[in-house]
Amino acid sequence: MLGRSAVFYVVLAAVVFLAAGTSFADETGKTALDAEDGMVLIPAGEFIRGVDEDDPMGFIWGSPQSKVFLPDYYIDKHEVTNRDYKIFVEATEHRVPFDDQYDTIYDWIDGAYTENFDDHPVVLVDWHDATAYCSWAGKRLPTEAEWEKAARGTDGRLWPWGNAYDRFKANTVDFNVKMTLPVGTFPEGASPYGVMDMAGSVFEWTSVWYKGYPGTKLQHKDYGELYKVVRSGAWTAPADPYAYTMLRTAQPIDYKHRSLGFRCVKPAKTGK
Repeated sequence: MLGRSAVFYVVLAAVVFLAAGTSFADETGKTALDAEDGMVLIPAGEFIRGVDEDDPMGFIWGSPQSKVFLPDYYIDKHEVTNRDYKIFVEATEHRVPFDDQYDTIYDWIDGAYTENFDDHPVVLVDWHDATAYCSWAGKRLPTEAEWEKAARGTDGRLWPWGNAYDRFKANTVDFNVKMTLPVGTFPEGASPYGVMDMAGSVFEWTSVWYKGYPGTKLQHKDYGELYKVVRSGAWTAPADPYAYTMLRTAQPIDYKHRSLGFRCVKPAKTGK
C-alpha cells in the first residue's frame, strides 16, 4: 500500500500518461480575473437555466428551462484548496476534514492534510464547514443560479467548454485517475468565463435548498428544506450524467464525502 507522501507522484505520472496527445494550454484567454483574490467576474445579464420539459436526456428535475437575470458577481476561479482551508482552520480553530467512517488519504491527521496535496480541492467538508469558510473569507456560497451561469455561460451549453464531450477536459471517472488532482489541471475545460473544474474534480455545495424551479409542474419527494443543491461532476462519478452544466443533485447539510468540496462568490463592487 502506498504511503500518503507517495500518492502525489503516482498521480502526477498518471496525468502525464493520460493527457498524452491533448494540449493543456497555459492560458484560456477567456478570463476576466480579479488578480487581487483569484476570483472571476461574471457580468450582469441573462443566462439560460435548466432544460426543456421534454428534454430527451430526461433531466426533468432541471425543468422548465428559463432565462434568468443575475447582477454581476465574482466567483472563485478554483475550488477552495487544502492550502486555503488550512489557513482558515489555523485562524479559527475550526474542525479539520475527516471521514468518520472510513480511512482515506483525504483525512487530515494531526491537523495536516496529505503531503503534496496543497493545491488539491479540500473535501470531507459539510455544508456548515463550507459556509463557515466562505463567511470567514468575506464571501458566501454561490446560489444554484450563480453556479450554473459561471459554468454554462449564456448560450445554454452542455459542458463548460461547449456541446461536445471530451474526457481530457475534466477529472471524472472517465479520465481514470481515480482521485483528486490539483485545481486547474484542465485549463481547456474552463467555462466561457475562465472558471476552472466545473465539470469534474469534486461536487460543490451551493447555498440553496433543493426545490422545484419556478413554474414546474413536478413534485419531487426530496423537495423542500431537507437537502442543499450540489453541482458539478466529480472524480468519483461518470461525466454522463453528473457533469452536465444543468444537472441538479442534492445532499443533507451534514453530509461529507471525499468527492465533495466548494467554492465561494461575492458581489461585484459598485463602480469597479
